[in-house]
Amino acid sequence: MNYLAALSSTALLAVVLVGCTDAEAPPEEPSASPPPASTSSAEPEPEPEYLPAGDLPEALSLKEVGGRTITAKPFADFAVGAGSGVWVSGVGPGIVRYDGASSEVTARTRIRGDVVQALEATRAEVLVPSLNPSALFRLDPTTGAVLARVELPASPLVESVVGAAGTTAYVLVEPSAPRIVAIEDDEVVEEIEVPEGAVAVRAGFGSLWVPTSRSTLERYSLEDSEWTTIGTGPNPRFFDLGFGAAWVMNQGDGSVTRVDATSGEAEHIPVTGVRIGGGDLTVGAGGVWLRTDASVLRIDPGTRRVTHLIDLPPGSGSVAAVPGSLWITNHDHLAVHRVPLPLP
Repeated sequence: MNYLAALSSTALLAVVLVGCTDAEAPPEEPSASPPPASTSSAEPEPEPEYLPAGDLPEALSLKEVGGRTITAKPFADFAVGAGSGVWVSGVGPGIVRYDGASSEVTARTRIRGDVVQALEATRAEVLVPSLNPSALFRLDPTTGAVLARVELPASPLVESVVGAAGTTAYVLVEPSAPRIVAIEDDEVVEEIEVPEGAVAVRAGFGSLWVPTSRSTLERYSLEDSEWTTIGTGPNPRFFDLGFGAAWVMNQGDGSVTRVDATSGEAEHIPVTGVRIGGGDLTVGAGGVWLRTDASVLRIDPGTRRVTHLIDLPPGSGSVAAVPGSLWITNHDHLAVHRVPLPLP
């Protein structure tokens, strides 16, 4: 999503973000805890391979795919599908739910502070981490009612991803002692040390999955607490779990790495061949969706081929897919795009 780049790109966007922050919240003090020792393997770091562009289909415009653009202010940012609806952060008063079929806003929830991590949704809740103050909001996925507000022991890592497994939420926090905070109900129950360079966390297939700035995906077994290192493409960042695998967006070359959840085998899929400055990746509605600076691409999870490419107005944003519709945020244009599915 490139939150920091967007924050510094123009004075206008800076004003927008300041307006979205709760003015009464005081700045937080950094954690005084010493940084934990790296838990990463002693094996040599894998050298990522930069892939050229893959075999891409002809680009389609938003008009050609029946897209509808909805104004979303002040800063439509992270999106996540939850049942038949889509939740988008950064839309006043903090986070809103759009109905997947009608596109109407059906719920609004005030969030104190900035939402700086990609959201997560389960059947029971939507997870929303906030900064200043640092907290995790657990919301009803239909009404947006706050089920719990949990104070975090440190600031959530900016431009990261929150995870969930069952009733446990996992938030990557920083700055002085990066670790994963495990939360059940309304309290922190565990803190897990993370490998060097951790940038995000998702939970699934009996593990925590953590991409790092060392171009790896680290897998932490929730059963035996052991880490396994898997090589990815350059600069992995946003990712999702589904179709029996972890799917990782590699910002360095616009490729996607698929890691089989059973074997741990990695497959590197060439896509754009161009660095992604800000973007997202999600799994849903029968596809894997890669959001770049100026497009959304659908990858077939079976063939691993790009089946569709939709051109977008340039700018960073997120993507979410629910039955019958694809949702694309574009905070540089204060908009959300709804595209009906299946694509033509």
